Amino acid sequence: MRIRECLTNGVFKVGCWIVSCMCLAGCSGNDGNGSNGEEADSRKPDLGTIVGIDFYEVRRSFDSGLAYDTIGFVQEPEWHVKFTHADSVQIYVPGSDSSFNFAITHDHDSFFHFARESWKVVDLHPDSIMLQRLSLRHLTVDKIRSNVYMRFYSGAHIRNRLQTTIHELRKPRREDSLFVQRQVAKANRNPDNPDSAFASKHFARLVSNSPILQIQRQEVDSLELMGRSSAHNYLYPEYDIEIDNAYKDFYYTFSAVVDQHGKLHLGDFFVMPEFEESRRKVLKGIVEVYLQNLLDITPAHTLGMPHASVIYLRVKGNAVT
Repeated sequence: MRIRECLTNGVFKVGCWIVSCMCLAGCSGNDGNGSNGEEADSRKPDLGTIVGIDFYEVRRSFDSGLAYDTIGFVQEPEWHVKFTHADSVQIYVPGSDSSFNFAITHDHDSFFHFARESWKVVDLHPDSIMLQRLSLRHLTVDKIRSNVYMRFYSGAHIRNRLQTTIHELRKPRREDSLFVQRQVAKANRNPDNPDSAFASKHFARLVSNSPILQIQRQEVDSLELMGRSSAHNYLYPEYDIEIDNAYKDFYYTFSAVVDQHGKLHLGDFFVMPEFEESRRKVLKGIVEVYLQNLLDITPAHTLGMPHASVIYLRVKGNAVT
């Protein structure tokens, strides 16, 4: 069990965009027009009108219109898709030349299934499409969790009509910057409170400056990523630390807040209530005596703004022999 799951009551789970893209989809029983022999649904968007067009995702946001949420998770546009037929789509893996083909199954109205996800087509034109990612619960749409929207523009529309680049369109908007500023200010006002911290893709970095301390960041492997987002790596950065010549042998797991100046503050830990105060004193001593002095610490930053963020630590001490 990972540290953060030991320290909190909940298990964070977000939609896994890239892992979904890299899974092979099952074959559909639909025919070429996707009708499956059933009566045509007049509300069904005609995917045939956009066949063969390269679409690039330029905006991914929550239903608030923002790309960020209050904990620091960011929705990043990165998909490149092409509907090769009315019942199939090709999705290109970001950062590579690889692509995967998925069958498209029409459900009803404007609801479809592909890439092991469920979608609603909100808007569909040869120049632009918008998809809403749906979260299903017992075959019904969970409206609260179906809150992610993806806007795509065709390559021709970006070049000829908008006369800009995909890179420019994917940049954070002013409303994102203002929101992040508020969250950063809140985190920096309360560096002793892990609940006020703000996570970042540019999470806090810890590097040993002493031969008696070894440190390694834990990476989430591909098996663990199944069913969870790759964002887990930056939302909950974990470090394994081993200290030689310690005052005694010990092993503790706990979280810490790295403030905007790179100072460590003890965060959460699990212990029986009757031992909480004594454990707090021990952990504060380890943080202040060992970690703060034996590590070079770079705070997290978002949109160029340094801020307090939480890290999760496994610290082992080896006594002098």
